[in-house]
Amino acid sequence: MNNVKAASSGNGTPAIQKDVNFTPHKMISFRTFLQPDPTYYFGNDIIEYLGGLIKNEAVDKVFFVTNDVLAKLYAGEITEVFRTNSIPYTVITVKDSERDKNFSNLEWLCDTLVDKFVTKGSVIIGFGGGCLTNIVGLAAGLIFRGIRYIEMPTTFMGVTDSCLSNKQAVNGAFGKNQYGMYRAPIFIFGDTKYLQTESLSGRKSAIAEGIKNAFINNAALLPYYENKLDNCDLNNLDPMTLTDLAYNVIRSKLAILKQDPSEKHFAVALEYGHTFGHAIEFFSGGSIPHGIAVAKGMCIAAEISHRLGYMSREEADKHYRLFGEKLRLDLKLPENISVDDIMNTILADNKKTVKGVKYVILEKIGVCLNPDGDYQICVDEELVRDVLSEQNEIVEKKLNKVTSKSA
Repeated sequence: MNNVKAASSGNGTPAIQKDVNFTPHKMISFRTFLQPDPTYYFGNDIIEYLGGLIKNEAVDKVFFVTNDVLAKLYAGEITEVFRTNSIPYTVITVKDSERDKNFSNLEWLCDTLVDKFVTKGSVIIGFGGGCLTNIVGLAAGLIFRGIRYIEMPTTFMGVTDSCLSNKQAVNGAFGKNQYGMYRAPIFIFGDTKYLQTESLSGRKSAIAEGIKNAFINNAALLPYYENKLDNCDLNNLDPMTLTDLAYNVIRSKLAILKQDPSEKHFAVALEYGHTFGHAIEFFSGGSIPHGIAVAKGMCIAAEISHRLGYMSREEADKHYRLFGEKLRLDLKLPENISVDDIMNTILADNKKTVKGVKYVILEKIGVCLNPDGDYQICVDEELVRDVLSEQNEIVEKKLNKVTSKSA
């Protein structure tokens, strides 16, 4: 099992398959279409393959970076893989909440790795959710101007969304992901075994991002998500159902990245709902998970589109039905976050350009507005403020209307 030949990124690695019959210990690999293009190794309970993949990279030592909780749960079985394959290793635990995704924590990790004699011949593994892998990926990019990095996401969001980007970043004093770089891992290792202990809110957060992919690129996927949400208990998914669902969310994002591997043109549409969502997530201190904050942001963006005369009322309402009724998310803005808080954070957002703040707005479901070629538009600030001020009232009306129709 350990004699695994690593597929070179974009060199003989197959594109993702449409239908796969997953079974325990079955590992598949596919391209991500990113630039650079790290191979993605995916499956359920596939840790036995990790040692062979690492040995193919010729390393002097592995630095396995995770958090305290994951270390207690899984470090033993993963380090056993290192020992079995005669791979020297060091385990480092780091704080990884949204509040810990900062320069201070990044500096501590960089200094710790250097103090433990990381070299250009080493490999750093980030084992955790999106906050942790962002911190670790950025540290790997900074130390000695670049140490090889492997991403091992352990959340549904990490496996299906955040690992499918070469962006690494930490937060600043005024907003999310303000400081970072593009830095690709040498490969991604997504084992859905580690998703079994994730919270329900984490799963919902990731599915919200999957629904986003359908909204911006493929409306035909929406019935798939509706069916899953109607017929699956997200709190009690068996391993193969969870693996299949994760795989289909991955496929929905790769369909977008295939069109824009640079992440700087059409793939900017993946930021749908994120300008508002990042502000909400930032001010919540991470208490509102990323995907749930983005779902709130997508509803706001849908209202703006409708008021600009683009999206129909029915299409805008579909956001509330999917996120509110089907996924059962709280779509209201927290009372302790003001319109000024959100607007001030947006002014420091990484999507601000020479033309001012720009937003990803849909012309209709499946089609993004693209007047300037960057899949974003400027929106009058007063209109944005009006929608934000009225959003909680809108949410109440829409969800009450949806509930009465479905009763």
